[in-house]
Amino acid sequence: MASNSTSISVHIKITIDPKHTEDFLEAFGPVSQKVLAEPLNTYFELFRDDHHPGVLKLVENWNATQDYMMKAQLEKEYYKEFHEVIKPMLLKPFEVEMYSSIPGMKFVNVKEGFYPDRSRGAAA
Repeated sequence: MASNSTSISVHIKITIDPKHTEDFLEAFGPVSQKVLAEPLNTYFELFRDDHHPGVLKLVENWNATQDYMMKAQLEKEYYKEFHEVIKPMLLKPFEVEMYSSIPGMKFVNVKEGFYPDRSRGAAA
């Protein structure tokens, strides 16, 4: 169900054959830079499951609606190209979950200095 919230978090579980991890990360680099360049993207990080090789979790936060994500963002050509490259590496289809933020910013925090060199606003 679509939400009226303008802040969402997209969690994508990606399961690849562990022998393709380096190839996947190489293919992921360029698409990650394109996502980071999107003006509505506010957070982006790829995690790995240390107990299950080949299982990754991509977390993206967006100043957008779920409707926008489904109808506009996910239809961008760079996603399609990326999916074609990684399709042979996948053991399962992507598992996607979207969450809307709780209004009021009461439950939001990023420790100052935690990501000192990774913010778009960081000095070069």
